[in-house]
Amino acid sequence: MSRAADPAPSVPRLRLRSRFHPLMELYRHPVRLTVSLLLMLFLLPEAASLGARFAGLPVFVSYILACVAVFCIVILPQFCVAWVNCRAVAYMFYDDHLCFIENALLRDKIRVPYRSVSAVHLRQTILQRRLRLADIVIETKPVGFQDMAGTEHVVADIRAARKAMGRIEDILAAYRAARAAAQPSPSAAAAAAASAVTDEDSR
Repeated sequence: MSRAADPAPSVPRLRLRSRFHPLMELYRHPVRLTVSLLLMLFLLPEAASLGARFAGLPVFVSYILACVAVFCIVILPQFCVAWVNCRAVAYMFYDDHLCFIENALLRDKIRVPYRSVSAVHLRQTILQRRLRLADIVIETKPVGFQDMAGTEHVVADIRAARKAMGRIEDILAAYRAARAAAQPSPSAAAAAAASAVTDEDSR
């Protein structure tokens, strides 16, 4: 994985974006969800009492409005940020590398060459199965260091993920076939070396 120094080709062979879903956003950030619920628990009575005291609203109506207000202050901004990231982050598969950005704020492109990709597989939780979503996990290892621990790049919450993974595998297969065709076989290299020696001897 490396930071892309040069602009990527203009037309990727495949472009994937994560599908935003509020339930998946809450599921992926349990600590944030817990803190948000605690904030709502502490703020709700105060907001309801303010509505009943200063606006003269009934207690039930005051609690309903307080719930809406606290939700808009605590939970809704998190959903908005997640939605913006889902729209901004695109995983673009070119002929020889994968390119993407981390989020809407960190715009530096990350480049993953296909020669470092060791495996591609699906990962799906029970909630994702109910929502018909799945993660595509791309495992990479440093080139020439296959015994070292690798890195996972997760393309999260993809609709029709099995079909998308099939297209990724086709792109990887085409890249490996083109790379193998571009490299001379050992027998051809040996024949070329022998021919060079023969030409040198005949002079």
